Amino acid sequence: MKKTNAINLLFALLVLGVVFAINSCKKEPIVKNISTVTLADQDSATYLKGYLGDEPVKFEGTAISYSAYVDPDSANHQGGNHDYDSYYLSGSKWVTFSGSGLTASATNASVEIRSLSVRVFVTPIAATSTNYFNLLSPAVYPFADGDDSNTGAFVTLRDKNGVLWTSQGDQDGSTLVVATRGANMGTYTVLSGTISCNMYDQVGNMKKLTGAKFTAALGI
Repeated sequence: MKKTNAINLLFALLVLGVVFAINSCKKEPIVKNISTVTLADQDSATYLKGYLGDEPVKFEGTAISYSAYVDPDSANHQGGNHDYDSYYLSGSKWVTFSGSGLTASATNASVEIRSLSVRVFVTPIAATSTNYFNLLSPAVYPFADGDDSNTGAFVTLRDKNGVLWTSQGDQDGSTLVVATRGANMGTYTVLSGTISCNMYDQVGNMKKLTGAKFTAALGI
């Protein structure tokens, strides 16, 4: 009888040992640590971001779209036929709003594209949304600079200290690439692309704008 009890006890201990071994070999479920993406890490509907020198810069949120037909010589031509240059200007700017009426008080960044238009008569040619829309075709654009300041791209932005930097200056090898263009919305169209250029402050210091990307609603 004692021998039977001892055998039963050994058997029970053996079963418990096997169960313990099986349980100890089970893998615990892997719980992935999913980080929360904040708004600052995302791109809003319109933005301009990149590096000004070593400083990361990012402008986003609601931007103001605008367009203009610039006629610099109109005051010098009163009547008669003349050959002179004017240009279309289409842009988007990110601004600071202030006051109870939320008035745009400062431009923090802007992206413009300009296109030369040669006309013959003093009477302005009608500037339609189609004119501007055609101006903004996907392409690689040089920068408006020097003698060609009325043709090409123009960019401005403020650094973390509030200093204004513009692309007005030597831009040899610089480009603004419009990769995609949205539909003609009547008053604007949305462009996306990349920028690589030199930026200058008001005293002539230069910094490179690199790794820059944008999605902007430009006026038409």
